[in-house]
Amino acid sequence: MLAIICDSTCDIPQPMIEDYDIHVVPQYVIWGEEQYRDRVDIQPKEFYQRLVSDKVRPTTSQATLGDFKEVIDRVVEKGASEAIILTVSSAMSGTYEMAKRAADAAPIPVSVIDSKGPTMTLGWQVLAAARARDQGASREEIHQKVAEGREKMVQVVAMQTLDYLQTGGRIGDAAKWVGTLLRVKPVVTINHQTG
Repeated sequence: MLAIICDSTCDIPQPMIEDYDIHVVPQYVIWGEEQYRDRVDIQPKEFYQRLVSDKVRPTTSQATLGDFKEVIDRVVEKGASEAIILTVSSAMSGTYEMAKRAADAAPIPVSVIDSKGPTMTLGWQVLAAARARDQGASREEIHQKVAEGREKMVQVVAMQTLDYLQTGGRIGDAAKWVGTLLRVKPVVTINHQTG
C-alpha cells in the first residue's frame, strides 16, 4: 500500500482528506506567545475569524522532523509499504527539506515532492497523487502525474492589505507605509516552475 502524506498548508477540506486517505503533517501557527498545530489545535475557520479580529498577527513555523517521522510511523503501522510526501514550496518554507530528512530515515521507501506552491496549489497536487494511487499508479507514475498537473497551474492572490506581506517579512516597513498611503492592492502570482 502506498501512503500519501502532505503538510497542512494543502488546505484540502477535511472530508476529502478522509475520503482519499491522505495523512497530514501539521505546520505550526504562532499567535503571540501561543503555539498551535494547524488543523489539530486550531481549525481553519477559527484561524480566519481570529485573523480578522485579533490585533496580533500570527506567524508560522514548519513541521518538525519528529512530526514527519510520527506520521510516517503511523502509515507504516497501518500497512504502508511506501509513501510519497508532498510539501509547500521549498522557496517558501523549510518544510521540504525537513520532509526529505524524514524520508531518508524512514523504514520504507519514501519520496518527497516539492509542490512549488502554497495552499490549494499544493492541495490539487496532493489530490492528483491520491487519485492516481487509487487507480493503481506506481510511485514513479504518480510523480509524473503530479508534475504534469503542476505545469498547468496558475495561482493569483489579490490582497486587500499589505499587513501580511510586511508581517511575513516580504516587504519592509517603508514599502508598507508607501503602499498603504497610495492604497496599493497587490496581486501576487506564484511561479510553479521555481516556487
